[in-house]
Amino acid sequence: MTHSYQLVTPNNIWPDRAQHATFGADKAHLSAVSVLTSDPAVAQRHWRALAVARPGVLALVVALTGSASSLTEAWWWLSALALVALAAAIAERALPPSRLRAAGEMALASIVIGLGFPEAYLALPYLLLPAFAGGLTGGAGGAILATIIAALGMAAGDILARNALLDLSSASSLAAWLAIVFVTGAIGAWLLRQENVHVADGERYAAAYRLLSELRVVSRRLSGGLDPMTLAEGILDNVAARMDVRRAALLVRREGGVLFPLARRGDDDGWLVGAEHDPVVLDAWTNEVPAWAPAGRRGHRVVLPLRVGSRTIGAVVADVPEQASPDELTELARSTDEGAVRLETALLFDEVRELATREERQRLAREIHDGIAQELASMGYLVDDLLARTTSADTASLATTLRRELTRIVTELRHSVFDLRSDLDRETGLGETLSGYARQVGAQARLKVHLVNQEGQERLRPEVEAELLRIGQEAITNVRKHAKARNLWVTVSVNPPSAHIRVADDGTGMRDRPSDRYGLDIMAERARRIGATLVIEDAPEGGTVVGVSLGPDNEEG
Repeated sequence: MTHSYQLVTPNNIWPDRAQHATFGADKAHLSAVSVLTSDPAVAQRHWRALAVARPGVLALVVALTGSASSLTEAWWWLSALALVALAAAIAERALPPSRLRAAGEMALASIVIGLGFPEAYLALPYLLLPAFAGGLTGGAGGAILATIIAALGMAAGDILARNALLDLSSASSLAAWLAIVFVTGAIGAWLLRQENVHVADGERYAAAYRLLSELRVVSRRLSGGLDPMTLAEGILDNVAARMDVRRAALLVRREGGVLFPLARRGDDDGWLVGAEHDPVVLDAWTNEVPAWAPAGRRGHRVVLPLRVGSRTIGAVVADVPEQASPDELTELARSTDEGAVRLETALLFDEVRELATREERQRLAREIHDGIAQELASMGYLVDDLLARTTSADTASLATTLRRELTRIVTELRHSVFDLRSDLDRETGLGETLSGYARQVGAQARLKVHLVNQEGQERLRPEVEAELLRIGQEAITNVRKHAKARNLWVTVSVNPPSAHIRVADDGTGMRDRPSDRYGLDIMAERARRIGATLVIEDAPEGGTVVGVSLGPDNEEG
């Protein structure tokens, strides 16, 4: 499940340049990445090819002219074109690639060809070189500029030689060559665009690697770690140490504008439902200043914005018995700013980690589906062929058993792929997601599914929802694989910060299950990770009951 937070990563949370010296091998590897992404080798290959092609094209022009006419009559414009090529080669050595350099070569070459026209008609292929260079340096604009300069240069050369414009037939022939010149320049522009995209993509990866490397180093040095809930509770502790707080919560915004509590103190009676519409919360969040309002017999409600730079990334909502002075609230809000930076960093790191986990699950699902599942299915076809060909009863019996086992394994692999691809949706909650999973598994295993979903608008923390979902999925999968049941009962109750999931069946119970407890151990590990209680027991009326409870309301409903 991916949650998008409104996050801004401030520059001052990263180590300065002096601290970079401690990165050791990470920094060396990072430098190598940076060199690779900024290396102009790709562009240099195009320019080297152009330099090699120039004398080749000039030799081709000389050969074509010699075969079509006398070289003694064309020596002067051939020599002039050779001088242009020599000057272009020297400029490539002395000057960096530029649109002006390509335009200069195009102007001189086109004037020479115009002066020698129509005998210099066979020299028109030379214009493709500066056209290509124009596209490489100036993109589409460079290609257009090269074409215009070619047309004007040939027209100017022809006027200087004969004091007249080209006739209609010659102009139509040159127009076709000008189209070819433009296409060549466009090819150079396309290559330039590809290089820019490649370099930009490489620079983005280098920047991502740099930030992740620094984050890894910094996270090992942070006293509070990068657990959002721990940091949020630390902020609430800081507020409680300065004010007489009866109850408090730290709210952050999830996608869709809904605020949800990352940490709480005090009783929980649904007082935060609809907090995103509370005028006091909206006032503090929008104006980035503390706000308060009377709360009837409860005293006063105080809202402290969590500010990072010019952004509000969260808010502390607290009910206090007595009103605090504006100066006290301002000082208290200022004291939470440092904690806000830490919390925002933790939320960002948590989102990156969550995205990486989700992508890895999708990758594993693809590999299983496209790899071993397909190969086993192919083996099944071979067994089918063996069954069709064999005349031995013993061989047919063994082949039938083998085919049955292959079908079972492929089915289990497909279920595994389904499990890996099942994830919490941004819009639906834990109860709806687990109910959908139960319905899908029930349809596949021909189970009658009974669902109870008691879930309101408030959501648990994303990582808690993810762990509870995996526990519920594993319990449902065990019913499908081992229970030999007819009915499946799934009950989900969510009342943040409490939650309860109950998965029951009317199957054979735990006594007849296989001795492999790997799945049960994983469920217990997930429960411990979020501080939940996991109970797995035989039901008195038969079957198995798996219950996982989180928070103070651990009793089953």
